[in-house]
Amino acid sequence: MKAFFKGFQGYRAYNKLPKSFKRVVFYSESFQDWHHLKPLLNALLDKEINTTYVASDGKDPGLLKRSPNYKSIFIGKGFFRILFFQYLKAKLFILTMMDLNNFELKRSIHSVHYVYIFHSLTSTHMVDTEQSFDHYDTILCAGPHQKKEIELREQNKGLNSKNLVSYGYPRLEKLIAMNSKPVNHNKVILLAPTWGEQSIINLIGMEICSIIIDHGYSLILRPHHETFKRSPNLIKEIESKYSNLEQFRLVTEMGDSQSLLQSDLLVCDWSGTAIEYSLGLEKPVIFIDIPPRIRNANWREINSEPLEMSIREKVGRIIPQSELEELPSTIDELLSGDQLFTNQIESLREEFVYNLGDSESVGLEEIKKLLKTLKN
Repeated sequence: MKAFFKGFQGYRAYNKLPKSFKRVVFYSESFQDWHHLKPLLNALLDKEINTTYVASDGKDPGLLKRSPNYKSIFIGKGFFRILFFQYLKAKLFILTMMDLNNFELKRSIHSVHYVYIFHSLTSTHMVDTEQSFDHYDTILCAGPHQKKEIELREQNKGLNSKNLVSYGYPRLEKLIAMNSKPVNHNKVILLAPTWGEQSIINLIGMEICSIIIDHGYSLILRPHHETFKRSPNLIKEIESKYSNLEQFRLVTEMGDSQSLLQSDLLVCDWSGTAIEYSLGLEKPVIFIDIPPRIRNANWREINSEPLEMSIREKVGRIIPQSELEELPSTIDELLSGDQLFTNQIESLREEFVYNLGDSESVGLEEIKKLLKTLKN
């Protein structure tokens, strides 16, 4: 009942906002969305453009922000969120939530321009559902591979062309700016897999943790936030076994950058974190080779190899699941050769990421253009 009442308060608060605060509206489904939305939001506020931030997560940092040109509203995840989406009145609605209009959260009955911001550098056509990006009007693409894949789907399926913007990826820019080689007497390994029953955390997570720690390395475990929701007992089991060890640390927030900065090497499977880690921090990655998580059975219709497949051997090593005993020696090898993969990182950035160092200004100009040209 308390959650229902808070949702009602948020719904009513939004409807009472002056029209000037309904021109640019951000929506955040989870507190994890904040670090992807914040750069563009702050760029708008720096230009004194009125902005409203609607959040479904009570822990969202965006609810605590204060600015004369800024309003924040908590809407929750229940009935009033559905109502909010269905009857939304806004000029621009900016979000990083996929699958708009595919499930319970629909496009508004009113004229609203929907802007999607990517929260990963991964490709669009394998790990996401086939229609994940179909119902947005503008998409701020992180790299040319995403733009190409969406255009190919539009051509293959006869879909209306979207406004695909060569935006960039502020998250990567932040990592590059923060990057410094950690001074660790004991080398630190980051284990940050994807989520799901077929992820390495679910399949062999305990075994990987044991191998890393038994070999004398420190371990930071950074599960996907979906793993905390879907497999809490597994996380508790791992934590209870290793929490008393100084060389073990559990990270509960995917937006945390310290775990990336403080580690020397990443072990993962198909996590998008691997791309950020290698391109942003110039550190090696070991991929435990399990079948990819496929949510689009027709992904091969897009005749383009997903980035998360093509980039793996360029930024690290691949170890079959059946050869986990090779993990310690592979870690030793990669950590002894600092320049083994870093020499080609700059060219990979140029190839797969738009507007490095300038994405915020590109996004700002696009939003200003939309505000000027859209009629509603």
